[in-house]
Amino acid sequence: MPASLMLTACGMNMPHSESSPARVERTLLNHSIQIDAGEVSVLSLPQRTLRVQQQLHYDVTELNARGRIIDRREEHQTLPWASKPVDIIAGSFRTSLDTDVDGVLRLNLLNDGFLNLDYDNLRVIQLAASAGPKARDEVNLLIDRELRSKLHEAVRLIYDNLENDDVDQWAYRVHRLSELGLAEESNQLENMLILLTTGDPHLQGEFVNALEVNQRP
Repeated sequence: MPASLMLTACGMNMPHSESSPARVERTLLNHSIQIDAGEVSVLSLPQRTLRVQQQLHYDVTELNARGRIIDRREEHQTLPWASKPVDIIAGSFRTSLDTDVDGVLRLNLLNDGFLNLDYDNLRVIQLAASAGPKARDEVNLLIDRELRSKLHEAVRLIYDNLENDDVDQWAYRVHRLSELGLAEESNQLENMLILLTTGDPHLQGEFVNALEVNQRP
């Protein structure tokens, strides 16, 4: 057999290098959760955007085809707390909201799920995320005194029956929310009323005119 063919045949039968890993084993050493509620711990507006992340700490072992350890190291991984619940506690009031796929939670105390809050005695909102007793984080948001009085009035402006009001009262609600510094809620109410009057162009025109009579501050 020519030497070149012998070398080729031998090469085909050579075993794989033992240095190439056959499998990787990961052992979770630590799992923690972190809620980022921003630098300011006092809530002066009803809305706050929070970001929740989880940190995972692994022991990683690489083994070759014969089960021998060829490498061992520790790895850290940070992931969003995606589409998972965050508990919200305010005195005897308890509820939960889910984060989005990026681990972002949008808190709004004027959403209808918070209408049973005791605004007079509301001092602290606690938020907690947990993946077990050893993987948990909590943050407290203090409620500004001025915000408590705004919440009382804003709930009435947003949720009281609109059918009993005329267009001037609708416009007043929109303007008053803006005066309270609740621009988001003011815009939402205005847009909702525009949509509700789409089928009645005359009524919609009266509402738009009422809004323009007294421009927002």
